[in-house]
Amino acid sequence: GWVQLHLEKPVALTKGDRFILRQPSPSVTIGGGRVVNPFPGRRHRRFRPDVIERLETLAHGTPEEILLQDLERRQPCEARDLFRHSNLSSQQARDSLGMLIADGQVFVLDSGPAPGSNPPGYRDASFLITRSGWGAMRERIQALLDGYHRQFPLRSGMPREEVKSRLAAYVPQLASRLFNEIAERAVAEGWLAETGGAIHLASHQITFNPKQQQAVDYLLYTFRQEPFTTPSVSQCEEQVGVEVLSALVEQGLLVKLGEDVIFLTETYDEMQDRVVTHLKEHSTITVAQMRDMFGTSRKYALAFLGHLDEKRVTRRVGDERVLR
Repeated sequence: GWVQLHLEKPVALTKGDRFILRQPSPSVTIGGGRVVNPFPGRRHRRFRPDVIERLETLAHGTPEEILLQDLERRQPCEARDLFRHSNLSSQQARDSLGMLIADGQVFVLDSGPAPGSNPPGYRDASFLITRSGWGAMRERIQALLDGYHRQFPLRSGMPREEVKSRLAAYVPQLASRLFNEIAERAVAEGWLAETGGAIHLASHQITFNPKQQQAVDYLLYTFRQEPFTTPSVSQCEEQVGVEVLSALVEQGLLVKLGEDVIFLTETYDEMQDRVVTHLKEHSTITVAQMRDMFGTSRKYALAFLGHLDEKRVTRRVGDERVLR
């Protein structure tokens, strides 16, 4: 059987030490055994199958089995934390982890090892996760995003911080570094993608229904008829809807300049090229010159030059703009 002892005075114990239990008065030997875990932490309930299985592994399992079982309880966790709680010697733990990584039973979440001391594949600060743990993590993220895509089919994805916040319900103390490494591995595997700060399943595509597509086609036709004097943002929203217009911006078909001005991306790129060429030849440009160059109104010229300032293509000097 198994027994968990709580000593009144600290005693230096290591895994494998033998012990004897004696009753002090009258002096009677009750039993004895061998230490399998000198740092059990919390109390364990008696006769629980998972506790018994863990103790059996600690008593009779290989170092790799012991380390893998401990990682399953703590994952994802840093290699140094796993070593600290593994009840294996430092060299045993490092050798065993190297074998588990090479065998594909443990994954390292960061991008690669530091050169030098550690066996290939991890740093002491690397986050580790078992193969089955990573499978569960993938299922969790896929279910989260799949539900979001069904609810918001015209959005490119869920904001990055929202994904992190929701995932934290399953991964306690989800630090930014750990979340970033989870996302980077998922992207590298090809089933996750990120577009403009939004995370989405790689298989997700924004698709308009026939009625929406008809409205989009007419809106884009309107933009091409008067490329430098386009409908306002509010007019566009009335024509195609807020969600559809946001999707067109996210897809890169339209560029939104502030709250009221919006251009086709192809028009915006043309305007920027022409303004930059003008500045290279003449050093400065004014709102009035910009207005006359494109036959537009002051509102559009002012919004466009202000946007170039925000992108740090130009900067304002009095009433003029110059290249940065």
